[in-house]
Amino acid sequence: MGSPLKPRQRPPWKTQLASAQFGDIAEDLIGLTFAAAAAGSGAVALPFVDRGVDLYLRRLLTLLTTPLQVKAFAHVEPGGSATLNIPVEDLRAASGWWVIVHLPAPHDQLYRRMYLIPVAEIRHRSQRVTDHDVESYRITVSFAGAADDPLSQFALDVEDLPSWIANIPGWTNPIVPNSSIGAVDALSGGDDIGTVGTAALSNLWAIQELERAANGSIVVAEDRTRLDTVSLLIHHLRTGRFAGLHVRTGFFDETRRTHFEVKRLHFFTDPNLWVLLVLRRRDQSVHDFALLIPSEDIPTLGFSETMTLDPLTKRFRKYQLRAEDFGKTFLEKAFAARADNVDRNSRLHLRKAG
Repeated sequence: MGSPLKPRQRPPWKTQLASAQFGDIAEDLIGLTFAAAAAGSGAVALPFVDRGVDLYLRRLLTLLTTPLQVKAFAHVEPGGSATLNIPVEDLRAASGWWVIVHLPAPHDQLYRRMYLIPVAEIRHRSQRVTDHDVESYRITVSFAGAADDPLSQFALDVEDLPSWIANIPGWTNPIVPNSSIGAVDALSGGDDIGTVGTAALSNLWAIQELERAANGSIVVAEDRTRLDTVSLLIHHLRTGRFAGLHVRTGFFDETRRTHFEVKRLHFFTDPNLWVLLVLRRRDQSVHDFALLIPSEDIPTLGFSETMTLDPLTKRFRKYQLRAEDFGKTFLEKAFAARADNVDRNSRLHLRKAG
């Protein structure tokens, strides 16, 4: 049944946005649009550091991920065309898609025609130019749908975005959930031992250690809304591979025991998904060691276990590592051993838009 409410008229706002504000609005609108178009099957993640990717669209309960870089125009030529110079440095990611959109004044919504162009096609189809002493790729798009638009095969109406998402290889593959899983509801940062603040601190510590070890070679992203077990999504820029990290927190206090729990309801396993148990002292400092557990081992270990920490319960000892070695160890396990064997989920080859 259709809504009896009529769409609102465009507001008569007078906007004089700074470039940075306009860019953020465009990214927010694209993130919302992709999340809505995925119809509950996908999550949109935001990177902590900008290294050439603005957003990540991930199929829930998997690590199947599509990187998105957003470029938006506030104004177009009288005929509806617009030209974009893309610095070569902005195409660092090995794979992914550029989302090129127009936000007509007052810049509060997307124009209906948009472009979804693979990174490789931008390199292949663009003119190489020097723009203000910066090596760049130059492309021209037509939001009016001109007959001579050389990139028309990558254009689509925003209403067709759900079909585009459904055509991502593997997106519609059946997902076998845990036997106890029900409707997927949002997880809160408080779904951990202690407070929301403690869980957030553990995430921030993990991000810091990953960034310190990676030296700019990765992007760490977090879902705008947590809907499954992926606390942090890690994108290896050189190979295009993805890994996931589920961060849990425990306390190392005078009892020398802690309760380790992973929420079964939202959990899934993947060879490149890991569970990190960060141990904290009562003053919130990180203890000398942590546990890094392959997700595939969790069903055998148990989803809710009490363990001794000193000495560490025997069956958890093989997962123990020095806290200061976490970042390096994770990157080696997740990416180094597989760098020459990029799987099909790492680099996506979709049909052309349209």
